[in-house]
Amino acid sequence: MYQICKCGLLLPRNFDYYAPASLKEAVAVLKKHSDARILAGGQSLLPMMKLRLASPEAIVDISRIKELRGIRQDKDKVLLGAMTTISEIAISEVVKSELPALFEAASAIADPQVRNMGTIGGNIANADPGNDMPAIAIAYGAGIEIFDGKITRNESADTFFVDAYTTKAAQHEIITSLVFPKGMRGSAYARVNRRIGDYALASACAVIEVSGGRITEARIAFNGAAQKAIRAEASERRLVDSKPSTDAFDKAAQDALKGLEIEDSFYASASVKKAAIRHVVAEAVENAYRRAKVVR
Repeated sequence: MYQICKCGLLLPRNFDYYAPASLKEAVAVLKKHSDARILAGGQSLLPMMKLRLASPEAIVDISRIKELRGIRQDKDKVLLGAMTTISEIAISEVVKSELPALFEAASAIADPQVRNMGTIGGNIANADPGNDMPAIAIAYGAGIEIFDGKITRNESADTFFVDAYTTKAAQHEIITSLVFPKGMRGSAYARVNRRIGDYALASACAVIEVSGGRITEARIAFNGAAQKAIRAEASERRLVDSKPSTDAFDKAAQDALKGLEIEDSFYASASVKKAAIRHVVAEAVENAYRRAKVVR
């Protein structure tokens, strides 16, 4: 049961607070407290603590760890530090140029207050089924760098997300960065939501390569159908080596639903969800194709 103070505010349970200055120090604290939680931007964890849906014995605030911040690029990749905020992504010229779908999604998430505090690493680590970032990371073929106290490993976004709020990262491990491959290709993001600022009812990201008037590579992922983002491999197979057309894009969107059992929810019926998914997949694919033609 949650507790309300005299001023009407919801109060979390008592907890120990740590603000380490290094990754090794942060991991040491996480190992010491088996129930500790990482605090990044706090946009998911703090509301849950106030409602007492989460009551960790310790909080590890990683905002002082400098190496977790910043957007960098080299010849082959763009690296986003885990503590890079959504607002920073939404104004980055590097992201706008190299990862336009990510740029679009960052600009559409929630409201300015949430974007100013929320981080890309926190969004990915939380693995909320309603979040847009997991599908975008999957579609781009991003890698997720994770530090365990001794070494940093790179986990593919394809396999990182296990279920709702569950990932391949262990309790004591920290996401340090997301690594997106660069390339002259088209990418696009599309979403359907009930109101501006809401979680998406469905969203999709498509990354397309075009050569000789045909699609040579396609990666598509979407959310809104299950407890985690889904890669639309049947849609990809239909598109690769095909002649692009509106009909082909629509059929690819229909393929995205194959084998999925979509159920009614509080927000929408199964039929509405299916229609929304078909719409966002088709829109993302068509826009990604148009951009791929331009960059070629």
